[in-house]
Amino acid sequence: MSVQTDFEKEFETEEYEMLILVQASCGGAACIKDMLKPSVDFLASIDLRNGQFFHEKGRVEWLIKKDNKRKGWGYDFEQFGIYRVVVRKCIPQKLQPYQLHYMNNRYMLIRVLEENASNEKLEALKEHYSKPISTENELGTFVLEREFSWFEGSINWNGVEANVYLETDEEDGDTAEQAMAVLKSVIENIVDNDNKYREFAAQELTGLANEWLSESDESDVEEITQETFAKRMEISEVTVSPDGSLSLIYHDDDMFWGHVIEIIVEPNGEIISANIAG
Repeated sequence: MSVQTDFEKEFETEEYEMLILVQASCGGAACIKDMLKPSVDFLASIDLRNGQFFHEKGRVEWLIKKDNKRKGWGYDFEQFGIYRVVVRKCIPQKLQPYQLHYMNNRYMLIRVLEENASNEKLEALKEHYSKPISTENELGTFVLEREFSWFEGSINWNGVEANVYLETDEEDGDTAEQAMAVLKSVIENIVDNDNKYREFAAQELTGLANEWLSESDESDVEEITQETFAKRMEISEVTVSPDGSLSLIYHDDDMFWGHVIEIIVEPNGEIISANIAG
């Protein structure tokens, strides 16, 4: 059975028109055998069969041939653009815990009928989502990046500048008060916390670093100790979730040939993993 046939089986047969307010332009696609499946998420929609307005997140997706000479993703959707499209809605399914909640609000894109479409309700939302939002406090200035549902900024992390991403209190929300409170708590004891994260990573990864060292051409380099491992790490970025969990990215000082070290911390402060990434 072809990829196209399998794809179409996920959707109802009725075709109809919708207006959608696109969250962000297409940034990639899933690879399925000889096909690519690009998609864009939308923030709100209007069912043009009855004019019903839904301020609910969803997704439109489509298939294109995999081609190394291909340019773009088949359609050029722009962030916060309003489009009139022909679609088929997905057949609802029982979602697994790891699946996004709006996967039952997916649509197969048949064609785009109109770019820069106009609708009063969607225009009002477009104005709202397009408005710059930022927050400022003693740690710095943080700007809302709606595409990723986080506030982005930089802070002084134990003497080093680090990028910070504060996930919003609600998906596609306008605040990150919960993540900010967690960040402030960590910064209050930054020296102890930073040392704790480094020591945990050193315990977990020093042995692996020496394995990588033994495979390099630098045979005269001394073995890495846990102490030197911890000192060589340098913070790069911190992501804080509203539930209090942290993802910390440290530069590896080439101990893993330019990969990064990712440390995951639970909401209760327990460090649960340190791995190489990137």
